[in-house]
Amino acid sequence: MPGFSHAPNGLSYDPQVLLNSQPVIVTVIDPADHSVQFQNQTSLGAFGDMTGSRCYEKIVGKQTPCEFCRMPEALSRDGVVSEQVEMPNGRHLLVHWAKAPTEDGRVHVIETIIDLTKRKQDEQSLRQSQKMEALGRLAAGIAHDFNNLLMVVIGHAHRVAQQLGSHPLHHEVEMIGQAGTRAAALTKKLLTFSRRQVLEQRDVPLNTLIRDMEDILRRLIGEQIQTVIVLHPQAGHVLGDPVQIEQVLLNLALNARDAMAEGGILTIETGNTDLDETYVRTHPGAVPGHYVTLVVEDTGCGIDAETLAHIFEPFFTTKEFEKGTGLGLATVYGIVKESRGYIDVTSQPGRGSRFTVMLPRVQSQTSDAEQPAASRPLPATCATILLVEDDEGIRRLVSAVLRDQGYEVLAAADGVEALQMLQLRKGGCDLLITDVILPRMKASVLAQGARTMFPKIKVLYISGYAGDMLVSHGVDAQAAYLQKPFMPQAIIDKVAELIPPVSPQ
Repeated sequence: MPGFSHAPNGLSYDPQVLLNSQPVIVTVIDPADHSVQFQNQTSLGAFGDMTGSRCYEKIVGKQTPCEFCRMPEALSRDGVVSEQVEMPNGRHLLVHWAKAPTEDGRVHVIETIIDLTKRKQDEQSLRQSQKMEALGRLAAGIAHDFNNLLMVVIGHAHRVAQQLGSHPLHHEVEMIGQAGTRAAALTKKLLTFSRRQVLEQRDVPLNTLIRDMEDILRRLIGEQIQTVIVLHPQAGHVLGDPVQIEQVLLNLALNARDAMAEGGILTIETGNTDLDETYVRTHPGAVPGHYVTLVVEDTGCGIDAETLAHIFEPFFTTKEFEKGTGLGLATVYGIVKESRGYIDVTSQPGRGSRFTVMLPRVQSQTSDAEQPAASRPLPATCATILLVEDDEGIRRLVSAVLRDQGYEVLAAADGVEALQMLQLRKGGCDLLITDVILPRMKASVLAQGARTMFPKIKVLYISGYAGDMLVSHGVDAQAAYLQKPFMPQAIIDKVAELIPPVSPQ
């Protein structure tokens, strides 16, 4: 390197000190034979001492000059020549070349390399996140519109089946309703994916849930893997959201499938277990108590100790680039913890993996047959209900269902029309049923206007959306709410809860 350089103010600087202070890779190369003449400290840290070696041998590991090398172009012009390149090891580099005259009259090339790998990874993560968010919005929109259609199909099928009684077509109409209900379950999964689904904490029989998923699991796992399901007959019930528990099983099963590329055996087991203080002391995060166990075991490639320490971290994945999001096991962990459970993993390279999920056991379980039939309150037949729904099919269906129960029903397609109806009404109004997302006026504004005219009016929100979507539209988290699609009996029961019923004579 040449000696000290002088600034216009008379101060002197050591060029080597200046270059060593830079976080980018700087090398000086003799273009005659591509030999490295100088490296700054960053270059030494990245590639080791290359002095006298050919740059392409040390930086790229090749025996001939790199295809992307633009040193000849840099020598033939003033200024900087740049190229962004992807290395064989996946690193992304931005390379600048410029002439560097020496004191003896020769011309070398100063090569500056900026490692863009981390920036590219961050950009890719951001694009993936944005893609997933866009897919979530798309899924939610499709599910919302599809739910409206399904509600009309399911609701009218239910009403027709009731009217047919023992007619020969009764069974066919019931099958239409059942098909609609199964389709509604698919839209529920779409809403779960988009995080716009209400979590339904309830008593879940784990064995039944697994039996219902058995067909879809076998299809997803594939024929090259033998699936063995062993359900303990005394396995208890758990308190949780069935959709979330299905997600846990699905993610663990798919993770096991990916670990058995050449085939193998997937075993799914259920049972009961009690965690004591001894177990808890050696398993941080576990809590003593009674649990139902879900075991998913595979005979795949196994997991080494270092990887095992990170498997539940978001975006951590051992799969090839763009073949995994790194969210599957993180989602499992989040659901288990949210359910106040615990998950344990044992694995060794080449000997498969065993995931044991423990969910709190519900102590008392009563079968549907053993539960006494709850007597439903008689509807307040003199009550008036204002229904606001922009979907004509749903508006007609719900109106018919409620009128069958003896209610007076006013129906409007949007908030403006609804408030006009209330302004012209001479009698009272007991209940406002409104979709959350309406044209021309927010449902929360409609509810406020209705309460101004009728302070005692009750409000019931209905929507295919849930969670944050409701809050963003001004709906209080504690407000009465019914998610679409719902069966006619669901709206009948909900209305009976909100309007004081007529006492039996």
